[in-house]
Amino acid sequence: MNKTLLVTSLVVVGVALAGASAMLVADRQIDAALAQLQDSAAASSILIAVSDDQSSFIERHLVLTASVEQADQRVTLVIDNNIQKRPWGARIEHRLHFDASLLTWVDDAQNQALLRTLLIDQDVMTGTTKIGLTGDYQSDWLGIGIEEQIEQATVRVSPLRLAITGDPSGKFSMTGSWPGATVTVDEPEQVAMVMRPLSFQSEGRYIGGSVFVGEQSTSGDGMSFDLTSELAQVHYQVGAYSIQSNSQVTDERLAMDLSFQVDQVSLDDGEAPVDIKDILLALSMTGSSVQNLQSLSQNLNAMQISGEASPALMEDINVFLRTGFVFALSQLQATLDGQAIALQASFEMPENAVADVNNPFSMLSLVSSLKADAHLELAGGLSESTLLAEPFNNLMMTGVLVENGADYQVDFKLADGSALLNGEPLPLPF
Repeated sequence: MNKTLLVTSLVVVGVALAGASAMLVADRQIDAALAQLQDSAAASSILIAVSDDQSSFIERHLVLTASVEQADQRVTLVIDNNIQKRPWGARIEHRLHFDASLLTWVDDAQNQALLRTLLIDQDVMTGTTKIGLTGDYQSDWLGIGIEEQIEQATVRVSPLRLAITGDPSGKFSMTGSWPGATVTVDEPEQVAMVMRPLSFQSEGRYIGGSVFVGEQSTSGDGMSFDLTSELAQVHYQVGAYSIQSNSQVTDERLAMDLSFQVDQVSLDDGEAPVDIKDILLALSMTGSSVQNLQSLSQNLNAMQISGEASPALMEDINVFLRTGFVFALSQLQATLDGQAIALQASFEMPENAVADVNNPFSMLSLVSSLKADAHLELAGGLSESTLLAEPFNNLMMTGVLVENGADYQVDFKLADGSALLNGEPLPLPF
């Protein structure tokens, strides 16, 4: 697993653990919750432990650690909880920081000193949770803010803010915002990276701690990267974007859809500039078993840590394929240098009893029942695009891409064991 992703994942786990402990205030309930958290975390190769636990009638100081290992290296996040117990509810002060194990992930003394200053000697996140008599809770979090001069670089990171509310049934809502970050370097090259503000929200519940059911959305103002040197000038920009997702469960089967929009993505290296605008992606998937997705998620997490696919993961994949699903790319569209691109596609895997990823011949028996289609439309001007000219010509020569008036298209269909490409029979390689 990428080290940055691993560290970020631990912080997310830390917030979740702190929130879970906040809901269960009585000592007996906290002990039961800890045992449940340790069991569920073990399935994802995260080790949860109690490093300190001191309790009185009205207070409890509970310190948890969340650890993961990769290539014989361990990194540990410390979750410090000061709990004030009252007859009318409780208040918990949370503090999250890494321990010194994080220093083993870098070799040079300068970076170790920086990590110690930013992530060990100070809190990565702090939060306060209030719990009412009925178990309803409200939690507010503030992330780390950074303003550092590191040799020729200036780093400014604004603090992340989170607000979470929920109840004992598992329902919750979350809103958050991040003002962004900037990194500038003066020598030997001039570099400026800007991450612009973003906000996000979600409302729903997690099933088994891994499958989210509900609505989520994220929107941001984008980012930019500029590099200037004696040899080149490079400008990269991502414009305003938004992401929305929705999922629901019916008869233990999950249905979810996702949409993604970006105003513009551009790259200018002074030689072959690329400008993509009005990007829209919309996709959906239905039919998968919630229980199978829970197990699949846990075993995929375990593989990221161990680097090996376990027999349990392979069986989860088999169950996923045997359960069947329908995937639809209802819309993918964009304009490249002013020329339109549009794609629609779908794929249906029927429910079956034979799919086995360890036996390729089992998959061949499913060909007659698979269904798929795809339709791609390309504006005629794309044939002159510097970026696409070579693949465009290759697809034309092989007959995959055909003329449609002044434009071009690809049309593919698979049903009843036979395939059509642009209306002509396409021999299958099996």
